[in-house]
Amino acid sequence: MPLAAVIFGLGLWVFSEIFVFGLVADAIGVSGAIVATLLTSLVGLALLRRLGHAARDEITAIFRNGGRLAPEALQSGFRTALGSILLVLPGFLSDLVGLALLAPGLRRPHEARPQSRPQDPEIIDLPPQDWRRIDEADRH
Repeated sequence: MPLAAVIFGLGLWVFSEIFVFGLVADAIGVSGAIVATLLTSLVGLALLRRLGHAARDEITAIFRNGGRLAPEALQSGFRTALGSILLVLPGFLSDLVGLALLAPGLRRPHEARPQSRPQDPEIIDLPPQDWRRIDEADRH
């Protein structure tokens, strides 16, 4: 990616954050906008601290039990960390993106969808890692 595109993107992001801050300050007042910015930063710091403790405990448990970390856990942890960092950064647009990353439906989309129950008692609903397809010749 060319350096000019990165600089342009960062400049556009900063301009957008300042513009949105002005809109929020106009709606709730400058002091209210500053307090809201500080509160979201504190929430982001608290989430990062909790995530750090949880990650340390998870890694310790993996080393003790000789297990391995699931990719889903890594993805969820990365999204949580990125969402928390975006909350720490000043600005309401970054806060919105951070909150979207922290939303459970985006962190674990496979759990957010409603599960339909099969009507046939012969059908057992299993997660994808617990089944495999077999050929017709193998059935008999």
